Amino acid sequence: MSHYVFPALYALFVWWFSTGVIIYLDGLPRATFRWSMIGATFVLAASLYGLWASSKIVTLGGLYCAFTTGLLAWGWQEISFYMGFVTGPRREPCPENCHGWRHFIHAIETSLYHELAIIVLAVAVIALTWGAPNHVGAWTFMILWWMHQSAKLNVFLGVRNLNEEFLPEHLGFLKSFLTKKPMNLLFPFSVTISTVIAALLFEDAVRPGQSTFTAVGDVFLGTMMALAILEHWFLVLPLPAAALWHWGLASRKAAAKVEIEVVAGFLGAGKTTVLSRLLADADPALRAVVLVNDFASVGVDGSLLAGRGADIVELPNGCICCSLRQDLARQLQETLARWAPQRVYIEPSGVADLASLISVLHQDRLRPLISAVHVRAVIDAGAFQYDFARMPRHFEAQMGLANDVLVNKCDLVAPAELRMIAATLAAINPGAIIVPARFGMPSTHQGDADALAARGDDMASPPRSKLPARPEHMPAAKGARHRHEHEHTHERNENAEHEADHAHDLDHGHEAALAGLTAWSATLGGVCHPLGLETVLTAVAAGKFGAVERVKGIARSGDGWVRFDVAGGRWRVAAYAPGNDEQARVIAIGRAVDEPGLAEAFRACVMSASM
Repeated sequence: MSHYVFPALYALFVWWFSTGVIIYLDGLPRATFRWSMIGATFVLAASLYGLWASSKIVTLGGLYCAFTTGLLAWGWQEISFYMGFVTGPRREPCPENCHGWRHFIHAIETSLYHELAIIVLAVAVIALTWGAPNHVGAWTFMILWWMHQSAKLNVFLGVRNLNEEFLPEHLGFLKSFLTKKPMNLLFPFSVTISTVIAALLFEDAVRPGQSTFTAVGDVFLGTMMALAILEHWFLVLPLPAAALWHWGLASRKAAAKVEIEVVAGFLGAGKTTVLSRLLADADPALRAVVLVNDFASVGVDGSLLAGRGADIVELPNGCICCSLRQDLARQLQETLARWAPQRVYIEPSGVADLASLISVLHQDRLRPLISAVHVRAVIDAGAFQYDFARMPRHFEAQMGLANDVLVNKCDLVAPAELRMIAATLAAINPGAIIVPARFGMPSTHQGDADALAARGDDMASPPRSKLPARPEHMPAAKGARHRHEHEHTHERNENAEHEADHAHDLDHGHEAALAGLTAWSATLGGVCHPLGLETVLTAVAAGKFGAVERVKGIARSGDGWVRFDVAGGRWRVAAYAPGNDEQARVIAIGRAVDEPGLAEAFRACVMSASM
């Protein structure tokens, strides 16, 4: 009986302990990786010698040596990959909306050199043990290879438990190649094949008349196949895989939490301008990332924000509503893993469901990564009455979730209108800080501040907590800096999520108002005539191309480049410094937009410059 129990227990212990050691070493500071890799290479050399020597020994000691050296040889492969020394040519997440064979090829690129190294080492192991009577070491290596390939394909195709906690921080980009779903079609085949092989090995081990040498070898290999089966079930059943190696994970430092600032507002309110100001005023020592979500398939805001001291991640062609929620959560996780920023800014599209975005930020998988969320709503003072009359539910949901509201373009309205805006906002969210602004900057005009301050007794009421409050050092608008304590309690997070979900229910009321909005986009070849461009924008603002809510774009004009936009019935053109490989383009958003007419007008604008 000991010939069955002891080999099984030994195999189980060596597999568990060596896996934990690798996890522990992967969690240490990267400065230690070189020494770990050097040590692993020495162990590999000793293991290859041990495989060669033990393959000729037909004793129990030879079996234990062969099994151990085969497993240690495989350990070099694991360390070289997870420490980033032997991976592949691709070290970045898969692009958004990448599916099918292209997605599969990108996944192969992340570990191509690793897979080739496995083949080379497998050939070396087979060559060293070829023709010898003890093949347990070589078969141990092959079973570990099978476990690796099968598990890798299953997490790519989709399983319930991705076990992302085992991925070290520097390989966070691999999460974009993991798919979460209950099961995939490969999984039953993987488990069945492993089960059949394990059963055959154990059956051979207990066969009457079997030699002790063969029986122990079969138990070693059968135990490894049983562990392969267990490893696969860890992927689909609620089993505590991480608990097995909690001591190995102890070397990993807790991920630094990030502050998130959401700059929201309807089309043309001035979100991009406000965000540019925030980036300009931010502490350059703190790394920042901006997630930009455009309604159209072609984005413009990402280019306008480039070069402002932050990394830009574009999420084109979406409104951060229910269909995009999981993509946003995954993109945010990948962003934090790739850049490790101290602050993240999110600029949702002008038609975004803000409550859905807030609900995403309160998901269980994101909560440990976020220290605070601050919502800054931007409204166009000149277009407020018109927009509010059409979409009261949309505005109530957005303003109700805001920590502060930036009333932009105060110079376009009279003090009486500002007082009306202040009263409306106070009724929706009496705790929000209301800040007057011009051109995206807090206004220094005393008349603007006085008008917005005239909103009754609600001015003295304390801020209503919608989300976890920001820390004191989180940026606030100049002239209206608001501070409040940040409390990390489960109850408060639950309340915040409940209020966000409640606002999400309300925000669905804006769908009827936003129904029918479409986005048209086009590239602009050639150089636009300055006067011709102004003529087109004037016509758009006058409604000659349909009910256009917003136009924005970048174009070559004269001897340089310009950026232009139409919002609230007003147009603007300003100089623009293009980035490398910049492409001239235009986006129009509205209802019943005359797309052929717009396309012809911009073509004529380009043609007039060449005449």
